[in-house]
Amino acid sequence: MLHRRTLLAAPSLLAMPALAQADQRPAITIAVQKISNTNTLEVLREQSNVGERIFLTSLWESLIGRDWLGDLRSAPGLATEWRRLSDSVVEVSLRRGVRFHNGDEMTAEDVVFSFGRERMFGNTPATAQGRTIPIGEALPTPRPGKELPPEVPAVARRSWPALERVEAVDRYTVRFHNATPDVTMEGRLSRYGSNVMSRRGFEEAATWLEWARRPVTTGPYKVVEFRPDQSLTYAAHDDYWGGRPPLREIRFLEVPEVASRINGLLSGTYQFACDIPPDQIPGIERNRAFEVQGGTILNHRLTVFDKTHAQLRDARVRRAFTHAIDRQAIVEALWAGRTVVPKGLQWDF
Repeated sequence: MLHRRTLLAAPSLLAMPALAQADQRPAITIAVQKISNTNTLEVLREQSNVGERIFLTSLWESLIGRDWLGDLRSAPGLATEWRRLSDSVVEVSLRRGVRFHNGDEMTAEDVVFSFGRERMFGNTPATAQGRTIPIGEALPTPRPGKELPPEVPAVARRSWPALERVEAVDRYTVRFHNATPDVTMEGRLSRYGSNVMSRRGFEEAATWLEWARRPVTTGPYKVVEFRPDQSLTYAAHDDYWGGRPPLREIRFLEVPEVASRINGLLSGTYQFACDIPPDQIPGIERNRAFEVQGGTILNHRLTVFDKTHAQLRDARVRRAFTHAIDRQAIVEALWAGRTVVPKGLQWDF
């Protein structure tokens, strides 16, 4: 939910002197149903719509980004360009001058570490065409508290089943080597979970959990305070490569009840409120001070059949089930007509 009066007030700041503007950038509070299902900010552990909305682009960034305000096409992110060297090797050129939240410059070393075994895969091997790729020598046992949670390599291998190694060619060039030909490597580089972090930030954290609740990344906002099940506060990262962020502070407040989120929005306690059910939207839209905003997310709802079931082995039965579903009725009844029925397992871009 977007409060119009907040937006109308913002342009007046543009006429202020630069020094005053630095002190008077607005701060906003956003009411959300949930901040993190795992009580961490690690993208490989918090694989959810909740995490993607709060972490992606504001905190974590990928080498290949997306045009979020356009048609979601691939766009330069932390990499300025990428090229195919073969059907299983992609080379990326890193954006120069990118600063992490701790002030370090991002280099190939950080990218290699971000996709490495210590942070991502552990001792989980790559697989290609039904065969296992040897990982070589096992990682040494980490010190107590720095153990990688088992779900992290599981998610990493789901995203990158056949990634064999990542090579630093020079300070600003990295090559991704897959164990098998893969036409989707560029897509894997842009997906949620393939994000870059500071190697030094990870290594200096006393425990894995300490790091996962305050990761050092490249995004326009950095973590100031994370209170699990309560709130998450970001501050502007003024050395951000994309320019000075427009907000001084963003505070996400966990408000589980729909009525409380709506009432807080209407009273001015929150400038934004998320996770508003479609049947509640008309009441908000009747107030001209507010505007409802939404957009496409890269998510499909799927029906999965058990083909070992005696009746479902027949493809005609499965097809009949599929054609019996009135998808447009679901869109109208559950989503108030505010989404569309996809034509298949792809988006219109």
